[in-house]
Amino acid sequence: MVYEARIFLRLGVLSFLGFVFYYAHLFFGLLDNDLLFKALAITFLLATIPLPIIALNNKKLFPELRSSGKTMLALASVLLLVHHFLMTFIFVLFLRSGGVF
Repeated sequence: MVYEARIFLRLGVLSFLGFVFYYAHLFFGLLDNDLLFKALAITFLLATIPLPIIALNNKKLFPELRSSGKTMLALASVLLLVHHFLMTFIFVLFLRSGGVF
């Protein structure tokens, strides 16, 4: 149980770093290598996929949370996955190196 909570938190931190990466590259164009930023976008997406699975299937993940808190955690992880999927889709198919703005 503690192991899954640690994995969930580590993947959550990695997904937060994905937020930073997506918007830093989108606004500032930090990476000049197309292959590198596309690979990073896919890596952040793959790191985010287990979050909703762990949040929805493990009822003992955070025992201190009530049912409404667990529902919000599951909803936030699903929305994070959808966000990362859409950003990865945009990055891989449409963006080139350099910022948009």
